[in-house]
Amino acid sequence: MANKFFENFPEIQYKMDDGKVIYIKDFFRKSRLEQDSVNEVIEYSLYEIADGDRPDTVAAKIYGDSDLHWTFFLVNDYNNYYDWHKDFMTFEKYMNKKYPGQYAIASQSSDIVDRKSSVSDTTNKFLLGEKVTSVSGEGRVILVEPEHNRIAIDGKGFVANELITGKVSTRTFTPTSVIEQRDGVAYYKNGNLRKNSETSGYTSVSYFDDEFEKNEAKRLIKIISPTLIQSVVKRFEKVMAL
Repeated sequence: MANKFFENFPEIQYKMDDGKVIYIKDFFRKSRLEQDSVNEVIEYSLYEIADGDRPDTVAAKIYGDSDLHWTFFLVNDYNNYYDWHKDFMTFEKYMNKKYPGQYAIASQSSDIVDRKSSVSDTTNKFLLGEKVTSVSGEGRVILVEPEHNRIAIDGKGFVANELITGKVSTRTFTPTSVIEQRDGVAYYKNGNLRKNSETSGYTSVSYFDDEFEKNEAKRLIKIISPTLIQSVVKRFEKVMAL
């Protein structure tokens, strides 16, 4: 294999969901222009990633060499290793980490912000980071979103129709509903059009649905034909050496 060229590249460590640690060469720092000059002479096939597939195992399956996993990142629109399609368990852990709390939803935005001279001129009633409590729940405010009549709380146990009180601001409101943060509305869409506020003819899209769709879009990837892989690697070496 023509991989000795990459031995001098620094390695980035990635810990997989199953605890396995993978090292990948840090060629992401090289410019897209250099990669494009290689892409001009490559013909691609498509490969559908199955749950449990890792870059190294797919490279071993296709090319008989797990070290060639870096080629997937060369020819696909990846910024780093974590852009690889996530299987069900990995996706769930990712969602729980990115959206850890609950949304407490008010009947109107004035329950969570004070409006001044204009619609856009507001002051939070609840302070970011402050502790909030109810009869059943306890947590800290991580987002205040008056456009959706809600605050996000990094905590659990909050339920609808129980008064929520801010420890520092001393503000209170009673949510009409409480949902998991990842089930909250991310935006509204009508075909390819998006809006941040509810609009007639537009359908709400949750953070979960948005993230799921983005993840599924990464399942089908471009791969270099096994018959061309050696010539592509050699060409890439020349381009990177310029």
